[in-house]
Amino acid sequence: MTVMQLSAEIRWFWQGSPPAQLAEWFSSVAAHLCPPGGGESRVDEYLCDGRQSELGLKRRGGKPGVEVKGLVDLSFSTLDAGDFVGPIELWTKWTTEILELESKLTIPVKKVRWLRKFDTTLPVVAEVPLDSREQPLGGSLLPARGCNVELTQIDLPEGQIWWSFGFESFGTIQTVAKDLEAAAIMLTKRGTPPLQIGLLASYPSWLRQHCVR
Repeated sequence: MTVMQLSAEIRWFWQGSPPAQLAEWFSSVAAHLCPPGGGESRVDEYLCDGRQSELGLKRRGGKPGVEVKGLVDLSFSTLDAGDFVGPIELWTKWTTEILELESKLTIPVKKVRWLRKFDTTLPVVAEVPLDSREQPLGGSLLPARGCNVELTQIDLPEGQIWWSFGFESFGTIQTVAKDLEAAAIMLTKRGTPPLQIGLLASYPSWLRQHCVR
């Protein structure tokens, strides 16, 4: 049985390099008390559809199946926490092994992602230390509600390099917006460097400019 996942999201993109000091700050143990998880390279294959940005399909690394992601609301809520400002989008996601995604219809995107995960089920937001596979250290369980914060280097087939920084909270429709905001507020207390103006977009919206056929 495929379970629907609900998420609230906001994401920025920069071509060439991330804002000054963002990568150093994100990886700093002094600022966060633990290193980020991830850091391994993978290739995701996205459906290349330059005609719309409300539906995203992808094969994630070497995992079986296809991820189906659909936009529910472009302006579900608004984030205003330090330099983290903008509309929060609401998305749903499923994974299915029934659908086929032909390679000729996709664009391969090479990623190196660093991830911080926050548990928002507690009275005080707490970070969950992760390993290089983005799994909790020490065999801890993943929280039922929380927010992923990621910094990702993206390599496109034509040689362009992009960077992305984003929040993706998970839980229920009643909690995802406030949990994303709680994680953003927590990060502002850790000395976030100035977030230079970037392209505010979802992955499907950003990919449209790279999917001209």
